[in-house]
Amino acid sequence: MSLSMITTDRRFWPLFWTQFLGAANDNFFKNALVMLITYKNVELMGLNSASLVAMAGGIFILPYMTFSATAGQLADHFDKSSVIKVTKLTELIIMSLAAIGFVTQSYGLLLFVLFLMGAQSSFFSPVKFGSLPEILKEDELTLGNAFIGAGTFIAILIGTIAGGLSASLESAISITSIGIVIVSILGILTAWKQRKLKDAHSDVKIDYTFIRPTFEILRTTLKEKSVMHAILGISWFWFFGAAILSLLPALVKDLFYGSELVGTIFLATFTIGMGVGSFFCNKLSGKRVEVGMVPLAAVGMSLFLFDMFWVAGSWSGSKVGLLSVSEFFQQDGSIRILFDLLATTTFGGMFIIPQQAHMQRSARPKFLARTIAANNIWNSVFMVLAAVMLMVLHGLKVSLPNILGIMAMANLIYSCLMFAFYSEETWRFIAQLLTKVMYDLDVDGEENIPGHGPVIVASNHVCFVDWLFIMAISPRPIRWVIDHTYYNIFPAKLFFKSAKLIPVATRKENPDLLDNAFAKMDTALDEERCLGIFPEGYLTRDGSLRKFQPGIKKIVDKTGARVVPIVINGAWGSYFSHSQPGAFKGTNIFSKRRIHLTILPSISPDEFCFKDLEGLISEKYEHEVDS
Repeated sequence: MSLSMITTDRRFWPLFWTQFLGAANDNFFKNALVMLITYKNVELMGLNSASLVAMAGGIFILPYMTFSATAGQLADHFDKSSVIKVTKLTELIIMSLAAIGFVTQSYGLLLFVLFLMGAQSSFFSPVKFGSLPEILKEDELTLGNAFIGAGTFIAILIGTIAGGLSASLESAISITSIGIVIVSILGILTAWKQRKLKDAHSDVKIDYTFIRPTFEILRTTLKEKSVMHAILGISWFWFFGAAILSLLPALVKDLFYGSELVGTIFLATFTIGMGVGSFFCNKLSGKRVEVGMVPLAAVGMSLFLFDMFWVAGSWSGSKVGLLSVSEFFQQDGSIRILFDLLATTTFGGMFIIPQQAHMQRSARPKFLARTIAANNIWNSVFMVLAAVMLMVLHGLKVSLPNILGIMAMANLIYSCLMFAFYSEETWRFIAQLLTKVMYDLDVDGEENIPGHGPVIVASNHVCFVDWLFIMAISPRPIRWVIDHTYYNIFPAKLFFKSAKLIPVATRKENPDLLDNAFAKMDTALDEERCLGIFPEGYLTRDGSLRKFQPGIKKIVDKTGARVVPIVINGAWGSYFSHSQPGAFKGTNIFSKRRIHLTILPSISPDEFCFKDLEGLISEKYEHEVDS
């Protein structure tokens, strides 16, 4: 990560530090309140402390359901930098009211302030995330989201620790009251450094009825499939995260018998994991928006949460008083359960960051802030459901470990839905990881693959894993055309089907299958997908280029797709080529071969000739072989 983005880049650093201070302040207040409710056994409106903590989570996110739609309209209508300044001034007023609530120890007032904080956040969120595509280039979007994500969770960590310490000190009330006001003032100072974005759309009408625009933007996002997939994934994360965060205080106090500081360590571990996950997300994505890692990250979340369930269910710690930090770490399983929590949330960061970037990239620019607002509404619905679920499970006397097990199983099931949404991207991401491990991949001309529109990538066919190399470097998923004999091999067919490969046969072998294959190719290109074809039709048996088949010309003529020629060198002689007496022979499967891919400029449909394509690839291939 380039730290200059958050230190000297005037496009980004004011936004980063403004949201950083806001997130720290929110969590300073919230965690101090939650710890006080938990450890002072506060009861209100007939609710015990565990139910009150769950309800507090619902109170905070309830305003997102009410105000987000209008907030999105405001953010699209006005310059987003101006909206940021107004929301930060509002934060100062709300935190001043919170200070009064702490001093008077009025928990009813503090819960009302919690509602106001949620309202303020619902107006800030659309401009925070909606500003990123305005101030960053597309290849900076994942990095920007990673910075915002990591920064937010570091801020949450700082606020969490500060809030936990406040709840355990004698002078906590005065420290908390003064601290939240000072941080609000600092946030105003950084907000005033934000440059005007000039992204106002004055024709966007603002509806202050709140309810009507809420249903309007929900209907709009439901029609945009790619955006809605990301919203459902992000919303599930907040359902999952809100439930875990609400469980942690009771889990620490009532099961592990930990003190307030032990509880703070658990909350800090949660937020550190999210920051680490954001870092890994950026490292694995490069400059791409990589939603392919989402289903795999969901599986990782469930596996470590299952282990938390196992460890918590067999916990046998001391019941004599609350354990200090050193006493807690003397208990069997203490380090293991903290590692499980860290790993769960690390995968959580890898789960949410790609989907946030994908949503921002997929949304229409004029509707961007309202898309973020719609996402906030869906997030809040899922978080309210999480709060209700926990209150019901607490009421049914379901044990805390069993709730963890239920969450792990539900998340594992949801990971299947995420795979259904992103199956092509997931296989492309796996191809990228496998290629990095198994090969030394060198690429020229990566920028020649268009990021949008119908595209056919056409390559020479040297070995059985040529598709792996190309998928690894492609900025978009590729639907490969594959010989039907390979497609129908079980269990590979399950993979091929989920990756949406297209089986093809010769007209002599199966004319119906051939016609169906061309129909699927046409559909994919009509949907502006990327299609992968090996025009030779067969693997080379001697390392030289075979004669190209004319089928690609029929596809180009019908769909008007651009063709990107790709030349693969270095794969001949590998374990997966026919350089031995048949493929899959020899002992060099684990040798890390250098593979060189040359991506030539794309060819427009009116200039395309499959014979010229054969000549281009043949000339480049033979030149590199000779050299």
